[in-house]
Amino acid sequence: MSSKKHNVQGFFEEKFMPIAAKIGNQKHLIALRDGIMFTMPLLIIGSLFLILAELPIDAYQNFMASVFGANWQAFEGVALNGTMGIISLIAVFGIAYSLAGSYEVDGKPIDGIPAGVLSVAAFFIVNIVSVFGTGDDAVEAWGTSVFTSEYLFLAIVVSLSVAEIYRFLLQKKFVITMPKSVPPTVSRSFTALVPGFVIVVFFMLVRLGFSFTGWSDLATFVQSVLKKPIELAGSSYIGTVFACLFEHTLWSFGIHGSSIMTAVMEPIWISNAGANLEAFKAGAEQLPNIVTYSFYENGVWMGGSGATLAVVVYMLVFAKSKLVKQIGRLAIVPGIFNINEPVVFGLPVVLNPFLMIPYILAPIAVTTVSYFGTLIGIFPYTTGVIIPWTTPYFISGYLMTGGNVMGVVAQVVLFAVAFIIWLPFIRIWDKKNYISENQIEEPVTAAVQ
Repeated sequence: MSSKKHNVQGFFEEKFMPIAAKIGNQKHLIALRDGIMFTMPLLIIGSLFLILAELPIDAYQNFMASVFGANWQAFEGVALNGTMGIISLIAVFGIAYSLAGSYEVDGKPIDGIPAGVLSVAAFFIVNIVSVFGTGDDAVEAWGTSVFTSEYLFLAIVVSLSVAEIYRFLLQKKFVITMPKSVPPTVSRSFTALVPGFVIVVFFMLVRLGFSFTGWSDLATFVQSVLKKPIELAGSSYIGTVFACLFEHTLWSFGIHGSSIMTAVMEPIWISNAGANLEAFKAGAEQLPNIVTYSFYENGVWMGGSGATLAVVVYMLVFAKSKLVKQIGRLAIVPGIFNINEPVVFGLPVVLNPFLMIPYILAPIAVTTVSYFGTLIGIFPYTTGVIIPWTTPYFISGYLMTGGNVMGVVAQVVLFAVAFIIWLPFIRIWDKKNYISENQIEEPVTAAVQ
């Protein structure tokens, strides 16, 4: 049995881990992750204003109306437009900036700021222009929807393309080089001049080319051909479970699976959250998406990856071995805020074939129960608010469902599911460590006596 275990571990270490490590170090995925993070403060701030405006407590609503007037909730729309309403615009800069900055020219990192600025310009060039008004009063302008999460996939396509073109032109020396005596800000502008001209012309040609197709422009093509299949896959139960399995398998072998998985899935989940938010604000009875950013990162991450809050509670309350008790004490405070490195590396879960099983199974079970519980109407949908992933469990259930107590009830049920799956494994592991500790300590005690 031991030989078979080591063979399986050896296979993963030799075949699987190098591939996973390459995926984790892939520049475009890292740029997606880091670029999307540019939007996170705005998403959280906007969600905070939404929570404050929509908190379903009559006494609170009456108090706010008496202090700020009957139309006090108008601030919500202004705040949302200035935060969550511009995340595609922020992401198109952030992703291009991050990707360009990950490359080097002559041994020096590329300045990503010009790439980010040019990416914003390209985003406007290829985007849909709407006609407002009629007759002589008609004007062409960009509708505000193009800046929201609805067009996040277009922002990704544009930003990655701009960064690669910019990097290629710099590395091939298609730049105007200024003397060293010229101030850096001026030199930066001239360095970006030729690549910028090429990028603007390229995306104007792209727009012209798409005007001869049935899609009319790149934005429509991305929205109708690329976005829908990707969103369908990432929003489905099968797609979400696969992402969950992939994330936790990587973690089990010591690779930061969350950073890799979220780089791919977060754009989908944030876009889904935006759609839910629009429907929620419009008063829709049925929200469109079960799987959103909060569904996974505030629901499945119960105490962190692996749904480990349940096992931390067991270790703190019921464990007998000194090691497991000590890890429980160390892990409980971080676990409340969904940080679980003390469990993953201290118990340990990493490279531990026995504890890998509940570590992978528990979040998959939580995802399954949460998804189908929401689908059949037992649990509430998430409203699209984005709250920090470090928000303590049970509090997050209330906030992410628009102040619905059933969101907390759902998390209580999911906690029980995770606890049941972890229970037999942690009891055996605790007993194994307890026996081992006693076998070590008894001879020492006898010798002292």
